[in-house]
Amino acid sequence: MIYNIELVEVPNSERLFINIVSRQPHSFGPIRALLDTGSPTTIVSARDAIRLKIPISGAETGFGRGQIPSKRIKSFKFALKSEDNNIKYLEMPVNVVDIAALKSMHQDFQNNALQIPTIIGMDFLRFSKMKLFVDLASHKAKLEE
Repeated sequence: MIYNIELVEVPNSERLFINIVSRQPHSFGPIRALLDTGSPTTIVSARDAIRLKIPISGAETGFGRGQIPSKRIKSFKFALKSEDNNIKYLEMPVNVVDIAALKSMHQDFQNNALQIPTIIGMDFLRFSKMKLFVDLASHKAKLEE
């Protein structure tokens, strides 16, 4: 199956975006995520964590290397729709921005954190067993099983 990726041009670069759906209990909803081959880890953004009300109580402490506090959910459920409308379900560990900890930080820092999108990292490709194809000349990108 093929899953289309949106290739967005920004000054001096391109960005890859993929639409996924959170299937996490009590947190259903769409997420437009940046596919970042430079990130080893998938991170659900502060904006999406707030919008989807993702519960993180009981989650482990996140990766902690960045300045944005996060918690690790061992089994996050989400879905992707293929170009022929088949649904692929995936369950994997992800980091979610810790909103309670973020709210204790300076307002400017909170505002900046809310501008960062959800990031799909390389762990996603490993767990999903999909291949990433990018053709910048043709302005096309896709995931393929």
